[in-house]
Amino acid sequence: MDFLLRQDAPINETEWAELDDTVHQVVRRQVVGRRFLQLYGPLGAEVEVIPTDRSPGYDLGQVDMVGSHDDPVALAGRIYQKLPMLHKDFILFWRDLESSTRRGLPMDWSMAQAAASFVARVEDQLILHGDSALHIEGLTTVAGRHVLETSGWAESQSGYRDVVTAINHLASAGFYPPYTVIIGTEGYAAWHRLFGNSGVLEIDQIRKLVEGGVFVTPQMPNDSLLVVATSPENMDLAIGVDTTVAFLESSAMNHAFRVLETLTLRIKRPGAICHFNISTPS
Repeated sequence: MDFLLRQDAPINETEWAELDDTVHQVVRRQVVGRRFLQLYGPLGAEVEVIPTDRSPGYDLGQVDMVGSHDDPVALAGRIYQKLPMLHKDFILFWRDLESSTRRGLPMDWSMAQAAASFVARVEDQLILHGDSALHIEGLTTVAGRHVLETSGWAESQSGYRDVVTAINHLASAGFYPPYTVIIGTEGYAAWHRLFGNSGVLEIDQIRKLVEGGVFVTPQMPNDSLLVVATSPENMDLAIGVDTTVAFLESSAMNHAFRVLETLTLRIKRPGAICHFNISTPS
């Protein structure tokens, strides 16, 4: 049985294709976490829990002539994470459907676009901040991350200095490139200023430091900055069901649909995260 119940929906295959494309465009345009995290999956709708193996932040391989040393990577711990469903419903009104069917007007997918936007927003919210009720940790909340203080990014070159500090901190702890920067909207705007007398913007200088890119999202608090070693040995995004649309029911002549996905952030080595918070004067 198709759990999406598409065969029961009042729209045809062409309209389903339009709806899918519309939703995927919105999600691709808006999400940030997927742009720097490696995806693991899709695993299937039936997967509700997935293991995450925690390994040490720093160790060395063996050196010998015949491989006689037997010292495998230590398992620091294994946790079993839930793959929650992220979703938002929308209504296709019967009069809109009739107008499209009988008069040949293009279908207006505005409500679907709004639902997709809300799902994309909560996806980044989950990646960055986790969900305490479901015992899911995010990049800014996971225990074991490096937490540093900063005076903020009002001064010229302050953002560059913080990113350099984070890179040195991560490298000395055994976490190597590519590095990715995630910043809120205020900090990102502040970095669009000249870098000293160089004639180059500070944001461009920062981009040269981090191969993984600089990403801005309103889901990131404006008093925080993340610099993350994003290789899959450190973290990935486990996906059960990738973003899709299901038909729910018809009621009072209107038709309910749901934009949904199931996923969770797997942080395998929390030390790969450097988290700056603006210090408050005592």
